[in-house]
Amino acid sequence: MKLPTTEDRDPQSIGLSKRSDEEVLSLLLDRQIDALNATASAIPQISKAAAALQSAAESEKKIGYAGAGSAGLTALADCLELPGTFGFPPERMCILFAGGARNLLHLAGSFEDSEESGLEDFAKSGLGEDDILIGVSASGSTPYTLGTFQAAKSAGTRTIGIANNQNSPLLNFADHSIFLNTPPEMIAGSTRLGAASAQKVALNMISTLVALRLGHAVRGHMVNLVADNEKLRMRAQRILQDLTGCSSEAAAIALKDSGGRVKVAVVMLREGLKVGAAEEALELHGGNLRPLL
Repeated sequence: MKLPTTEDRDPQSIGLSKRSDEEVLSLLLDRQIDALNATASAIPQISKAAAALQSAAESEKKIGYAGAGSAGLTALADCLELPGTFGFPPERMCILFAGGARNLLHLAGSFEDSEESGLEDFAKSGLGEDDILIGVSASGSTPYTLGTFQAAKSAGTRTIGIANNQNSPLLNFADHSIFLNTPPEMIAGSTRLGAASAQKVALNMISTLVALRLGHAVRGHMVNLVADNEKLRMRAQRILQDLTGCSSEAAAIALKDSGGRVKVAVVMLREGLKVGAAEEALELHGGNLRPLL
């Protein structure tokens, strides 16, 4: 019986222990590169998924992520990173992770086998009509993740499925499917390797494209970040100086007055406006800074 790609073994893994450390590491790196390159063939699918996510974000809908095990951790990372990086409202983000927070320390595998848990977690998530749920599963057949998608369909929530096996249930179920044609793993079934790397890249591509289209990333800067720690305050000051040509002192004052909101501070500095007027100017353009530059 032919195994699914995510369960198959790379032929070059045989005799791996007899090779030098450098040879093993080079081969592992080559396989990671192969996995990333496999993402290229999914660009048309990724583009359509990004358009769906952009539509949800523009309509102020909720954005959910679902997954179990390594794939769930990849989904969790994207969900947690978007508010800080691109200013996605955290109150409109949610994660459905098999086993919940208590399973993040030891990742017991049994939780992913429960389709019922996926249904229950979706019911608690607050996701509903025209919201969007991104499900990640290397096999594309994880019962927990499939349960969340079944509940999403009943609730009118749109879905994006990311999987590494072609024609898998998750991809067939999703409104927007992304098949990542990664090769077999060097350690059979260990999809935290190449498969997970490709998943992370696909998620990065989706969120970055959406951020660009929404004006959250302008001229290579994270203009929608909120500077709430020293590292981000310094980064925000550099962004302001680059986009407005102001001094570091003026940037610091504008950031303080704007409550650390970079886009508001940019408009204040460029247009000589107070906070309220800068907010209104941004609102006229849907929060997109680009037309004001």
